[in-house]
Amino acid sequence: MPLNEVLIQLLKGTPFSYREADKNVVIFRKRDQDAVPVLSWINEAILIKGVVTDEQGAPIPGVSVRIMGTQKNVSTDVNGNYQIEAGSPADVLVFSYVGLTEQKVVIGTRKLINVVLKDDDKFLNEVVVVGYGVQKKTNLSGAVDGVTSKEIENRPFSSVGAGLQGLIPNLNISVTSGQVNKAPSFNIRGFTSVNGGGPYILVDNVPFTSDELMALNPADIESVTSLKDAASAAIYGARGAFGVVLITTKSAKSADLKVGVNTYYAIRNLGKVPAVVTDPLEVMEYKHDAAYPLYNLFPDNVREYARQRSQNPSLPSVIISPSDPNAWMYYGSTNWMDEVYKPSAPTYSANMNISKKDEKLSYYMSSEYFRNDGMLRYGNDTYDRYNLRAKADYSLSKWLTIGNNTSFMSSTYDASSYGGEGFFHNVNRQSSLDVPRNPDGSWTSTGAALLGRLQSGGRSVTRSNNFQTTFTAKASLVKDIWDLKADATIRRIDTAGKSYEIPVAYKTGPNSAISYSGSNPGWAQNDDRHIRHNIYNIYTDFHKTFDTKHYVQVLAGFNQEYRNRNAAWVNRKGLISSTLPSVNLATGELTSKEYIEDWAVRGWFYRLNYIFDDKYILELNGRYDGTSRFPTNDRWGFFPSASVGWVLSKEKFFKPVAEKLGIDLLKFRASYGALGNQDVGAYYYIPAMGSGQINQILDGKRPTEVRPPAAVAPSLTWERVSTVNFGGDVSLFKNRLDLNFDAYTRYTEGMLTKGRTLPGPFGTVEPKVNSADLKTKGWEIRIGWKDGFLLDNSQFYYNIGFNMGDSKTFITKFDNPNGLLSDYYVGRQIGEIWGLETEGFFQSKEELASHADQSAVGADDTGYKFDVGDLKFKDLNNDGKINKGKNTLADHGDQKIIGNDEARYRYGIDLGAGWKGFDIRLFFQGVGKRDWYPNASNHYFWGVYAQPWTNVQVHNLDHWTPETPNAYFPRVKAYIAEDATELGNPQTRYLQDASYLRLKNLTVGYTLPKSLTSKMKMDKLRVYFSAENVFDVSHIKARLDPEGLDGKIYPFQKTFSFGLNLNF
Repeated sequence: MPLNEVLIQLLKGTPFSYREADKNVVIFRKRDQDAVPVLSWINEAILIKGVVTDEQGAPIPGVSVRIMGTQKNVSTDVNGNYQIEAGSPADVLVFSYVGLTEQKVVIGTRKLINVVLKDDDKFLNEVVVVGYGVQKKTNLSGAVDGVTSKEIENRPFSSVGAGLQGLIPNLNISVTSGQVNKAPSFNIRGFTSVNGGGPYILVDNVPFTSDELMALNPADIESVTSLKDAASAAIYGARGAFGVVLITTKSAKSADLKVGVNTYYAIRNLGKVPAVVTDPLEVMEYKHDAAYPLYNLFPDNVREYARQRSQNPSLPSVIISPSDPNAWMYYGSTNWMDEVYKPSAPTYSANMNISKKDEKLSYYMSSEYFRNDGMLRYGNDTYDRYNLRAKADYSLSKWLTIGNNTSFMSSTYDASSYGGEGFFHNVNRQSSLDVPRNPDGSWTSTGAALLGRLQSGGRSVTRSNNFQTTFTAKASLVKDIWDLKADATIRRIDTAGKSYEIPVAYKTGPNSAISYSGSNPGWAQNDDRHIRHNIYNIYTDFHKTFDTKHYVQVLAGFNQEYRNRNAAWVNRKGLISSTLPSVNLATGELTSKEYIEDWAVRGWFYRLNYIFDDKYILELNGRYDGTSRFPTNDRWGFFPSASVGWVLSKEKFFKPVAEKLGIDLLKFRASYGALGNQDVGAYYYIPAMGSGQINQILDGKRPTEVRPPAAVAPSLTWERVSTVNFGGDVSLFKNRLDLNFDAYTRYTEGMLTKGRTLPGPFGTVEPKVNSADLKTKGWEIRIGWKDGFLLDNSQFYYNIGFNMGDSKTFITKFDNPNGLLSDYYVGRQIGEIWGLETEGFFQSKEELASHADQSAVGADDTGYKFDVGDLKFKDLNNDGKINKGKNTLADHGDQKIIGNDEARYRYGIDLGAGWKGFDIRLFFQGVGKRDWYPNASNHYFWGVYAQPWTNVQVHNLDHWTPETPNAYFPRVKAYIAEDATELGNPQTRYLQDASYLRLKNLTVGYTLPKSLTSKMKMDKLRVYFSAENVFDVSHIKARLDPEGLDGKIYPFQKTFSFGLNLNF
């Protein structure tokens, strides 16, 4: 029976009670009206005085001194002095200060109590999850960073990736869509390879893709660690070439049964969408001017009714055409953004967990339900996610422990089959003059194309089940010194999709024939995807300190991973019934495909650590890896790494400097490592023969052809990724200020890309070979400050955090003999934008006539010639012509490098405070530098400059006229942004500053006092309000979200949540 229960039983019915303090138990007489004082002075006030100093004897100002269990609280002055009134010798004084170990002292008979506060060992003993184990943070010599559940657990978010964005420097997470089931992309330390490649993500040592991570319950996360350099990631070999993200889920911590409930309800509001002009006359005039002289789009007689309706909006928006009694004419003022999207939608999440830990059995069980209703007004748009997790460890004996970690994740996304990228592009292409429905209630052409197809034109339901179980065993060969560990994981991911599309009827006039929008004939489709993923690890870990100064760790093991993916789909046209859309109820053309892929990785790994006197650190990592993705003779590679560290603050000669400057830790780190990258196609090395139906018809059928195989290189092997890293860690002022800095250079060599151009008679394209190299240079910094002071007799705590990372990448080897700007070339910086220099607008005919010929970059044969009000480009090479030359390095005409679209200086700012149970947190995230040029056909930016049929954007109204010669856009002219001419040419005038600052999260919470929650048999009760994506500061001319600039995406949302955290 626990000691507290024994004492409760012993003192039951007596006038005595007890209090625990500083590992002592004090028994005292209760102070109530009926109790008889043990001593005559028990209720007299006792004035306690003293001085609080550090281990060097220096006084510490600002130390909180409080009487445990009461509201009495004072703070030490600049000389470390304090005085406080106590009510009983049994009272306990609690001394606390950020960065120092809290101390509790029983008053007893003393009236002078001096206290020495020691450095908080939590900082020195803080451990970080690394490959196949943990290490003390102070003993790390590689580039390792991370966050714990404290940084993420009090903030509601729908996915792990979205919640981690901006928290860890140079862990670059890009959220490019507001659709709840779209996975963010992960990157560590910038551009990786021309073939792509991201970090190796593991959850409890089991590999996950970023898509699979969407199903993980965020509330289950205990910590996230980013292994950034090759030295720290080398133990994972080929999978960790571009960094590793280690996610650890929660486990039991307390010997008491603990129950946690976390739930929130959120309202999401539509974020940034383009602002459009809807006045019918203004829209008609703008479109007419843009289309002329190609089309006489809206003659004067047509615009006359628009003028009337503009002045009197109560007039009908649809009238019979004066020239055709069977045709309607539309004079609407429709904002299609409002028609397609709801202003708000709800989200709900509920989590529960149970845990307990004792000497024999430890278990943790959790569950989650998450539901997100989409922003589309019509049709289905919902996402449901269920999570179950059960973890248990059982000690069979003093030396053998077995365990299991099983999870089941299930999700369902139910949406319109017409909700893809093309749909979101088309939302902005529809004219505001159109209306959703005709006077007789039928759909209009535009109404059917957007709203009708959403509502009844098709549906897509995708269900995914992810089952995973991991069996573990740990044998303690020598207690606390030598362990043998093994685990085996079986994963099964099954995804089933059913979708269909049917035509939607619409009319163009009162007596017109029925027309159809969408797929006609309709179709139905079934698709199934199955993933079988098995992972096995066995490794031994020896760790011991010799002669108090020599710490040695040796870890060695074996890993094998096998993954099989089988996908198949069948599609059939010609549905018999639109109410029962099924492949079996279709009679038309049937199409089916199947895709099978499997691959395996096998490797032996090691890690050797030696630390002398906690000052000098040496770590060696390595892995001998094999992959099935390369030919038999090129499958294996050895990839070693080494890192060193020097804790300067431990040196005797540095002690006086450290004490004078308040340095608690000063450590320098350096590392080098090389890894192989096997993130390429599973069968690149195998000649593949394609098949398909030919266009000719023989005997009434299209025969199937088998095409000859493409050429493959005789030698195909690993891309080699090596990293040099230098870093430092500093902690100051009793661990209140922390600073971490790293600078690195990463070399990616032997990238797989096209080889030398082959002669035409060879008959096929050149094979991919290991023939390209690049170099990335970058840095990252993290700064954190935490402190507290007494405010109104209560401790006020606050923290400030800042992190930033940056990188630049250059091509150092690439086969581009002609120096084409459209391809990579040696010296090219990744992301660079070549374009023209814009001088302004032509303001007169004379200026136009005297300027260089611009016909190569704008004029065409449809009557669009350069005129006053059009863009004027600079003749950089002074040849009297504006052109791109041969678009090569040697002849690039009038182009130059005008910008770079890679995100630079990604940063996060974390501000938090707490006082009297209240807590507040503001988290900012952003990009310090990035250029963006709107692509041709980006209707969300260019509007009618791309096509006259699209919406008129409000920002496009700032255009040139004789009265506004200094406007932003040129004179109104359609199609000049539809392809790579005039506006479609990247140029300096419309190069956008895509840097931004976003208030990613604001959370305000209140935790009830323990005096109340203990009466309710609760450990903790916290309520909170949280706002996500609150606002952003951006310089984009159009009303576009800076993280979703192409416009062809599901809009982002602002989320406002009300939540509850309850612990028993």
